[in-house]
Amino acid sequence: FCEMILKEKLLKETNSKEEKIHSLVTQIDNIYASIMRQVYFILFEKEAHKAIEKGATIGELNKIYLNLLNEQFGDSLILPEIFQHEWKYIPHIYHTPFYCYAYAFGNLLVLSLFNEYKNQGESFIPKYKKILSYGGSESPEKILLEVGIDIQEEKFWQGGFDLIKNLVENL
Repeated sequence: FCEMILKEKLLKETNSKEEKIHSLVTQIDNIYASIMRQVYFILFEKEAHKAIEKGATIGELNKIYLNLLNEQFGDSLILPEIFQHEWKYIPHIYHTPFYCYAYAFGNLLVLSLFNEYKNQGESFIPKYKKILSYGGSESPEKILLEVGIDIQEEKFWQGGFDLIKNLVENL
């Protein structure tokens, strides 16, 4: 959240088109890696667990992973077959199953909260401080409900995606 405030401030203050482009590209790339890419790891894990229950081989898991990579990147690049093994180099997938959701959830949560801040302005600051005051002592849903945010509502999450869209449009 604080990084978003700082990045926005730096973008406003720089006159260099090159610096603005670099900042936006870096920010969008990080968002992609921490949300969309993580979601595809989760999709792989879900499919892999189902396949393993049916006796899947490593070769079949490789194929599932490569198919999801191809879906993820579409025709934007050609993936060599070697990438079918990439999942084996990502310890979260086999040491801590379904851990990757935390990256996607946490980062999209921050984007959605930042969007609330952009819409509400200074009146959002006490709410944000209350959210932070909980640390990890309650579920995100309970904490956010106390400040009037229902994470069950699609509109809240759409705010985070709208923020990403704005970054791309600014680029």
